[in-house]
Amino acid sequence: MQGNSWELFINLTLLFVRQNHIVWWLCALAFMISAVLIPIIIVICNKRKWYDSLDERKIHSGNIPRLGSIGFVTGFVVSAIIYVLIKDDAASSFIPFVLAGFIIFLFGIIDDFRNLRALFKLFVQIIAACIVVFTNHRFLRIGSFVIPTPFSWLLTMGWIIGVINSFNLIDGIDALCGGLSSLIAFTCAVIYARNAPHSATICLFLVASLLGFLLYNKPKAKIFMGDGGSQFLGFMIAALPLYKSSVNFEYNKFLVMLNLVAIPTIDCIAAIIRRLREHRGIMTPDRAHIHHKLMNIGFSSTQVLLLLLFVQALICLSCCIALYLQGTSAIIMLLANYAVIIVLFSVVHYLNRRALVAKNKTETIVS
Repeated sequence: MQGNSWELFINLTLLFVRQNHIVWWLCALAFMISAVLIPIIIVICNKRKWYDSLDERKIHSGNIPRLGSIGFVTGFVVSAIIYVLIKDDAASSFIPFVLAGFIIFLFGIIDDFRNLRALFKLFVQIIAACIVVFTNHRFLRIGSFVIPTPFSWLLTMGWIIGVINSFNLIDGIDALCGGLSSLIAFTCAVIYARNAPHSATICLFLVASLLGFLLYNKPKAKIFMGDGGSQFLGFMIAALPLYKSSVNFEYNKFLVMLNLVAIPTIDCIAAIIRRLREHRGIMTPDRAHIHHKLMNIGFSSTQVLLLLLFVQALICLSCCIALYLQGTSAIIMLLANYAVIIVLFSVVHYLNRRALVAKNKTETIVS
């Protein structure tokens, strides 16, 4: 049974590849637009002195241009618009996502320059989430449990807002946010390739445009995406899976997505708990995110990036496997997978505390 499922999966994926030549041309276009625009943006940012601000969360030094998001968002949007013009039946389903994504991106760019108040940013995120939810894009069930409509609205809105802010917070080292987003979006494309080709296509456009950006954001980064980019990616990763798909994916969709975004969301939850415990504002920046802890343990920023991307790739693979298990088996696997991720975070937290204690003892002895 499982062998037949894998054979069907491979055949349908190959069929999607063979029958969608225009998709690959538009992916190439998204990549090229992003890759060509980024150097131009770097020059403009250097001329205008539009550099990324330094705070306790950042680990870089020196003047690094921001606004890299303009490059990959432009590549993504241009390819998506051309695709919609070619595929008339895709237009109506994309409009809510395009409108809401543009709102998040626009105010994210403004935030890069003006440092908008947290409550105002939350208000904007709620508006974007409402646009998606009230056009009937929402989580419908968790396993066999059908979520009552009002709770479905609240769950989906909370999901979108939470993922937006999680990706914003995880953007702390070169290529991390873009790398995680690329792997997650590609996994969604693979899942959707079987029976939701329009959704798979949009995911692929996002991956292609991000790859053009990552050429310049890899260590040592020549440009950062800024809040506009990280918030836009958080929104897209949260919203795109809300398209309707196969019965099996709908059955496990919430748990699958919870696993796919586990690294940024668990890190965000840990940050909120940490700041509340220390009686600080939950939006206060600090150097205690997962990447900071790994660096405290002794990893370089490049090693941290590779390690987290490797873990993310394993998560993506396990989610794909889970989709081809039968109902309860898939739920058990996904819950176990999430538990393992929490254990890994706990181990890193413990090792980080040991490293900090050892460092404090050494500094005390020296002084």
